[in-house]
Amino acid sequence: MTTLTSRPSVMPASVWVSPETRVALDAFFQGFGFTSTEDLAALSFWVLADAEAHGESPKAAVALARARVESWLAGVLGRALGGSLLARGRAAFVLCDGARLGARLLLRGAVPEDFARALRAAVPVPAPAQVASVMPEQQLVLWPFGELLRRWWRGAQADVSVSR
Repeated sequence: MTTLTSRPSVMPASVWVSPETRVALDAFFQGFGFTSTEDLAALSFWVLADAEAHGESPKAAVALARARVESWLAGVLGRALGGSLLARGRAAFVLCDGARLGARLLLRGAVPEDFARALRAAVPVPAPAQVASVMPEQQLVLWPFGELLRRWWRGAQADVSVSR
């Protein structure tokens, strides 16, 4: 049985969070740059407000937080980013220093248009997928001076390519 002890002043009395869950949620949101206790408490409440059981396990709470933030990012950035929406959205959020605007940025419905434009512009471009390919055949030159002489000699002959 876990004792629910952590109850920030921002949260109503009906929503209490276990210390392990609060630590997990705080670590998740600190990855976005949030550091103040008030912001972290408000974000924990935002994640767990609609949850059925507020004594959620830390894993379930972080999964819920990931889903909530991913949904918020999809609303701001659009779903065009695909499967890496959370990773690329987090990178863009950190690059734009979104945490300086506080937790209210995630909590309110509308995002300021200038921040949304900056966030869209900061989304990192993914690297192309690795594809196996054949490396072109290369010639090994054991005596570079001799190769230089050969090229010089062939260059003196008419209608002959220097490279071969």
